[in-house]
Amino acid sequence: MARVHIDPHLSFAVEFDDVSLTMPRTRRRKGGGRSARLKRLAQETSRVNEPVLEHVSFTVAPGERVAVIDRAKRGHTAELLRLVAGTLIPDHGHVRRNAEVIPILRRAGLINAKLTVRQNIFVVGILLGMSPDEINERMDWIVTTAGLGRVIDSYARACPPELRRRVVWTVSMATQARIFATQGSLIVGDEQYREVGWTHVESLQAEGVTFLVAGQNAPVMERFCTRALVLDGGRIVLDGTVTEALDLVGRSSVVEETDEQVEEDIDLLENRAERDEWRSD
Repeated sequence: MARVHIDPHLSFAVEFDDVSLTMPRTRRRKGGGRSARLKRLAQETSRVNEPVLEHVSFTVAPGERVAVIDRAKRGHTAELLRLVAGTLIPDHGHVRRNAEVIPILRRAGLINAKLTVRQNIFVVGILLGMSPDEINERMDWIVTTAGLGRVIDSYARACPPELRRRVVWTVSMATQARIFATQGSLIVGDEQYREVGWTHVESLQAEGVTFLVAGQNAPVMERFCTRALVLDGGRIVLDGTVTEALDLVGRSSVVEETDEQVEEDIDLLENRAERDEWRSD
C-alpha cells in the first residue's frame, strides 16, 4: 500500500480521472486446422490483454454510499474496487483518494487455518494497515463484536467459514477507516450477527464514512446506498440514484453475490495474472 497516494486535503473521498485498465487473459486456441487442434489437445493458450475499464471518470464525496453495478453477469466491479483501494494500478489516468481505503474483497480466504484465531486477527489487521498496538487496543471490541470468546485461542482450521468471515469483517471495521470498498456481502453472519453489523455500519454512516459497495441485492442497495454507478462494457453508462440503476439493469438481475463467488473470482483473477507474468519472464 506504500505506493498508494493519499492527499488528505482533497475535497472528495475518491476521484477517477480518465481511468483505463487492461488485464491479461488466456484463451484457448481456436481454428479448425490440424495445428490448431493439436494446440487445443495440448491445452495451449494464447495471451491477450482484455479491456476492463475504458476512460472512466467520477468522484465520490465524503460520506457517500455508492452502489457499483455491472450489467454483465460477471462484470468488472471487483477490479474497480481494487483500483479504488490501490491494489491495482491503472494503465491510464489517475485514481486519487483523501484517506486510506480498506478493501473487503475476501473474507474466509484471508484466514490461515494453521494459526489460531487470535494470531489471524493480528495477521489480517497488519495486512489492513493496523499496528500491533492498535490491534491490542481494539482486541476486546473485536472479540466481543465477532463473538469469539470461546474460540479466540483455537486453531482456525476448526472454525466454520462463516466464523472466518466474521473475523475478517470485524477486523476490517476495527481499522476505523474513513473509506471502505466492499465486494460481496456488506453484512455477514447469521441473523443475530447481521443486526450487530447493521448497527455498526449505520453508526459509521452517521459519522460520514464513505462506502463503495458492489455485489449487493436490490433491497440492501435501496436501504443503504445514496447513489449508484452502472458499468457496461467497461464504461459508466449511468451515474444516478439506486432506483434509476435498478430500472436500467432490472431489479431481478441484481442479486447478492456470495462471498464464495467473490473469492473464486478474485483467486481466478490473481492466478491468471501470476501465470501470465510467469510466462512472460
